[in-house]
Order: sequence, then C-alpha cells, then structure tokens
Amino acid sequence: MPLKREDTERALQAMEACQSAGDEGFRNRAERLLTIFQSDLFQALLDIQEFYELTVFENQTGGRGLTPGLVSVCN
Repeated sequence: MPLKREDTERALQAMEACQSAGDEGFRNRAERLLTIFQSDLFQALLDIQEFYELTVFENQTGGRGLTPGLVSVCN
C-alpha cells in the first residue's frame, strides 16, 4: 500500500496528541518519530515517491487519464 502525504500528516497529528500522554519511554519514541516526520528529508522522500507513482501511472495508462493537476506535479 503506497504511503500518502495525507496519511503521514494524520499520523503526525495523532503522535502529537499522544505525546502528552504516556510514560517517559513512549514520549521519547514519539518525539523521535515526530522529528523524522517533520524533517525535510522525509518530506523530500514523500515527494519522490509521489512523483514515482505518478510516473508509473502515466506509463501504465500511456499518458491517458492524467488530469492537468497530475501533469503539473510531474513537470
């Protein structure tokens, strides 16, 4: 199942909500995950994955079915 930016944003919100509750070990792990999710590298990796998925979709459909929004992302 492909990872979507919306999924990571929801996970980030859930982690932030849970961070205030729980033991010290959980808070430390939650903080590490939040730092990763918020990093520029992680966001860039999501962009690369999204571009890759769009490229594969375009190749499978022969360019048919691409909306102008998808084409602008690919450019």
